[in-house]
Amino acid sequence: MQRRMLNNGVEIPSIILGTSICDRQCFSRFGNYVSDKVLFKQMSDGMIYAIKNGVTGIDTGRDYNNESLLGKIFNELFRNNIAKREELFITTKVGNGQQRLRDMEKEIDISLKAMNLDYVDLWMLHWPLPDFYIENWKQLCKIYKSGKVKSIGMANIRERHLLELEQAGVELMPQVVQVECHPFRTITGLREMCKTRNIQVEAYTANCAMLPFVRENLVLQQLAQKYGKSITQIIMRWHVQQGVVPIFSSNNPSHIKENVDVFDFSLSEEDMQLIFGLNIDYKYHPESVNCPGY
Repeated sequence: MQRRMLNNGVEIPSIILGTSICDRQCFSRFGNYVSDKVLFKQMSDGMIYAIKNGVTGIDTGRDYNNESLLGKIFNELFRNNIAKREELFITTKVGNGQQRLRDMEKEIDISLKAMNLDYVDLWMLHWPLPDFYIENWKQLCKIYKSGKVKSIGMANIRERHLLELEQAGVELMPQVVQVECHPFRTITGLREMCKTRNIQVEAYTANCAMLPFVRENLVLQQLAQKYGKSITQIIMRWHVQQGVVPIFSSNNPSHIKENVDVFDFSLSEEDMQLIFGLNIDYKYHPESVNCPGY
């Protein structure tokens, strides 16, 4: 799979597998609790299939409650030579509850121990938590120099948060920002700001959860027919082609293959602009729910 270069020279995969659907507290579609054993197999099988199909980026976060399960999976991957540590790009995030404790050194050590890793490739603040994120970001900058993390970033930010970091005189700006981005929320202003600062943008909810209004959109349907691809593949190609790194979450082999099989075609510039034109600033994950005071 193609890779992109961050502003510190670290390479990041152009598509990343998310694990937010693999919350160890989650329930099945029938409302039954999913045991660690079942969830381990689901996650492990999906990740092995993804890696065999070229996916080397794995995204998680402390608040997904699955770092320890991922640690067991990584052990299996490395022990069985399915992947080498240096081949994977592993991301985790520090949540709001941990941010309030103001001890980022302790939090990275907890995550590394849970995942049985010596380092992570990307460590992020999950939210720009008011009254906490700037001082915690300064701690991330120090930890970055220790080698425990290869790059640092922040999720769910807006332009004002980047400006506030600059005004605070932080030593390092994010190498990566991760935000909700899809054809119905194109974040043009933030993308342009990141471009001028050489900050890589990652997109979560990259296909807007394939909600009915996405599947039924005539522009996307027509483009899918034109290129002989699915709507999901049209959206993923739109991300990749503009230089955004999309994150998708699935343990289903057919869905995994669909999401990554986007490197054998290109969208015309006219069609790229048609997709940009779908923007209605639709937010699937409202900030007010996930980060009070945002």
